Amino acid sequence: MKHIEKQQSNIEGLLKLVKDNPELEIVPMVDNDVCGGDDFGYWMGSWGKASIDEVYHLDERIYFRSKDEDELVEKLVWNEEFISGLSEDEAISKAENVVNHYEWEKVIAVYINVP
Repeated sequence: MKHIEKQQSNIEGLLKLVKDNPELEIVPMVDNDVCGGDDFGYWMGSWGKASIDEVYHLDERIYFRSKDEDELVEKLVWNEEFISGLSEDEAISKAENVVNHYEWEKVIAVYINVP
């Protein structure tokens, strides 16, 4: 698929998501390879795929439920204070419950990739 065809396909997908979900915030997620340094104020990227996901902000980081939920659970399970006195199954269950109750926000995530 040619670059322009891929771009058109990705933008069509984004527009459909926006039309079907006008209440959702659009969150552009820029690949760190796009921003090469502090020499310039703008960098060129390319339109990647868009999808509906849930995000959670913690300690200056954005977590995506589809990709990062297991990592968040694992962080809690490895926290000695959090799991004190619990079996492994109880710790996992407790951690999953905590992560499920985070303030996840449903958004349209648009990936901005290297051109």
